[in-house]
Amino acid sequence: MAGGALLMMVLSMLAGCSAVTGSGPGNPGPGAPERIAVSDGWLAMGTFFEADLRVRATEVDRARNWLLWVRGEIVRLEAVYSRHDAQSALSMLNRALAREDVVETGVRVDPELESVLRLAGRIWEETGGAFDVTVGPLVDVWTRAAERARWPSVEELRRAKERVGGGRLSFSEEGVLHPETVGMELDLDAIAKGAVLDRLRDRFESEFPDSAALLNFGESSILAIGDPDGSGWRIAIRSRSPQGRSLGVVRLRNRALSVSSSVGSVSWIGDQQVSHVIDPRTGSVVEETVEAVVIADAATVADGWSTGLLVIGANRSAIRLVEKAGLDAEVLDSMGHSVETADWEAYLAE
Repeated sequence: MAGGALLMMVLSMLAGCSAVTGSGPGNPGPGAPERIAVSDGWLAMGTFFEADLRVRATEVDRARNWLLWVRGEIVRLEAVYSRHDAQSALSMLNRALAREDVVETGVRVDPELESVLRLAGRIWEETGGAFDVTVGPLVDVWTRAAERARWPSVEELRRAKERVGGGRLSFSEEGVLHPETVGMELDLDAIAKGAVLDRLRDRFESEFPDSAALLNFGESSILAIGDPDGSGWRIAIRSRSPQGRSLGVVRLRNRALSVSSSVGSVSWIGDQQVSHVIDPRTGSVVEETVEAVVIADAATVADGWSTGLLVIGANRSAIRLVEKAGLDAEVLDSMGHSVETADWEAYLAE
């Protein structure tokens, strides 16, 4: 699992609150309904959130009110998914998972948290355990190792691994979470932003069924709703490598895109660099440097898979798993060699 791992994204659409008239990039052509750009951005969930809406002239006031609702909704959902907020639903769940009787009693879970955890369990299965929201105990071990400048012992890793594994969690039909062992610790940092984007999409599509929007967190979790001009939302992708080379421009309609990278995501133990990416299956840090771009119907799914691919690596086995899950992706190694799904080129802009 990666901590704060991103590719740098550049959105090529227009930004800022402004009226759009005439035709041009991102504007409707002759005969098409006029669309007005209503945009905003602010700090949220530890990064920068941006929204670029394309609505009818009669919808501008409602669109501005919708953006006000978005501000509050992001704050509300962060209080559900964040492990950094001691009073969040997730933090309360983690405390309950530490109870001595939790294996016998289970824990009733907040419905919004339950839906995300169920989806995380599906991604865990599809990635062969490479994406795992139960990785928290291993993250703690490696964080302490960096702080002490001393490698973790085999025993420390063994004890942590006993509390890690998506297969150790199950839900009853009544929404009660049953862990197989005491002290499991859940971490939704990799998919929380995607989960928020999926919630925002549901509300936007119900209120503005004929309009378009591009929503993104930190230019790494991106959701493209509708089509602003008949050619899709254009998104340029650049590597986080020192060379910052272009990875191309994709066109998206009603799709989510997520990017993750282990470039620069390191700490030090003594005089040796250690990646922040941990393989939850083995407990070891991942030495290979990988960058992954994933396109999916849901932002939560795209975020989970782009994180899991940092563990699986830039190889054909990874691509077979992605295609089996019905997704598209490009994965690159430190030498710039890439593998991609068979339909990846269909998303590339000319």
